[in-house]
Amino acid sequence: MKKKGMKKILILCAIIVILLLQSSLASAQSQKDYQKQGLFGFQFAMTISWSGNETQEPIHPGEVRTVLVHVAYSVVRGAFGGILLRLLESRPFPLRLSIVDKPDWCTAQLSIEDFIGVIQPDMVQEVYSLLNIQLSEGAPLNHTLGYVKIHGSIESIKGPFNILTIIQGFDINATLSFVTDS
Repeated sequence: MKKKGMKKILILCAIIVILLLQSSLASAQSQKDYQKQGLFGFQFAMTISWSGNETQEPIHPGEVRTVLVHVAYSVVRGAFGGILLRLLESRPFPLRLSIVDKPDWCTAQLSIEDFIGVIQPDMVQEVYSLLNIQLSEGAPLNHTLGYVKIHGSIESIKGPFNILTIIQGFDINATLSFVTDS
């Protein structure tokens, strides 16, 4: 019984030391890239990408062009966050993609917009969605530049009673460009 109590006290002291060290470490980040970090220095990170070959050829009015959208995400942690992140391992969280802007003469739709991610320490995970782009018959021709803006977001994970942020959320915007043809 004494060993269990001593073990709990030792773990609690280790967590306090880690939190003190974590908050005392300074990191230089540009103001543009800075996002407020959660209580333990954890933050989600995400990238949105696609193959440029899929939009290299011009799109004709009425044609449906399908682009495979690749989303990679992970949890970024500080130097001492590994132990605490293991406690959150396998916890699910929502990840969302949405189309936020496009020309009026274009329709764009993602095959999957809502995903369920799972926290896996020190691991980059991937999900995919198909983006279907179609030009209306009234689309401008002669190599007019078109675009589809995609927004990706992961909400922050809060602790008990939703008081403290444990893992800071993340937002990203990506713009897929394409060219019209006659």
